Amino acid sequence: MALKDVIGQESAIKILKSAVTKRKAASAYLFHGPSGIGKRLTAVNFAKALNCAEPEADGDACGSCASCRRIEAGAHPDVKEVRPEKGVIKIDEIRNLEEALSLSAYEGSFKVAIVDEAHLMKIEAANAFLKCLEEPPQGSVIILASSNPERLPDTIRSRCQAVSFKPLSGNDMAYLIKDRLKATGEKMLRTLIGLSMGRPGLVIDNGKGGDILKKRQDFLRSLHEMLFSKAGKSPSWADKEEIEDFLDGLELFLRDMLVLKATGREDLQLFGLEVPAELKSLFKTAEEEVIIDCYRGVAEIREGLVYNPNKSILWNYTAGMLKRLLPPSGKRVFKQNKDV
Repeated sequence: MALKDVIGQESAIKILKSAVTKRKAASAYLFHGPSGIGKRLTAVNFAKALNCAEPEADGDACGSCASCRRIEAGAHPDVKEVRPEKGVIKIDEIRNLEEALSLSAYEGSFKVAIVDEAHLMKIEAANAFLKCLEEPPQGSVIILASSNPERLPDTIRSRCQAVSFKPLSGNDMAYLIKDRLKATGEKMLRTLIGLSMGRPGLVIDNGKGGDILKKRQDFLRSLHEMLFSKAGKSPSWADKEEIEDFLDGLELFLRDMLVLKATGREDLQLFGLEVPAELKSLFKTAEEEVIIDCYRGVAEIREGLVYNPNKSILWNYTAGMLKRLLPPSGKRVFKQNKDV
């Protein structure tokens, strides 16, 4: 695999190939964009291009030489990667990375460091890494990939060349899902494209979209509990990742409500038509202004996650915000769906 095989990120790939052909690679890059759209995949293939033994004329890697194969396997001595464990990147991992970068390249042209979801560095890790960015080792390229770059310190962001990654189009999503999952039917294909919102990694990386479908059901269950259970209900979120998954689902759910209000067309909904009747009734009864306010509220809640809020307080706050979507009387239109 090489940069040419990364689908849907033509602008980013053009920037990186140009850097290779002109021999003007920056000392540090910040790949930013939503999760699951190919930032880490691109970083690995950029590392191949920088160190390829038989590079293409356009700056891409051949994908098949010994160097490319070792990078693909995670076994190249000059390419190091740090990924979060349990939602955090610790200072010891950053120090080990800095030590590796301080050494001369063993067999390639560049020492390459990839830090995936870099915003998850603990503050002491970020501070330690800043020193490496201020005085980057000669012949090194550092790549930070982040779905929440605003959570990185300004001092780190300002020292990186930003490269933007965008969600994929429906056609690109269909191509990738069909190519990787093979036997997916048309109905399931539409569901997976809708739920992923242009982020193929959410579908492909978890095998036939099983994880994203489970998250959909978990979201519907949590939303039902929020809206129709008694006040003081204990949150069903286990950790921050599950809170973020819920907010992802909520944004999609609110988006579908607005689309139906504006067009009256259920076929344009991304979340899918198989929403339990009690929740589906909100699509008709909720006021447009309230839906928009809730959408803004989701963005504010997401920003506040950086402060690690109390889960119970956050659950009840979110429930209070969303209950404005219910009819004024609060009367439930349908009987509880036991499958939620």
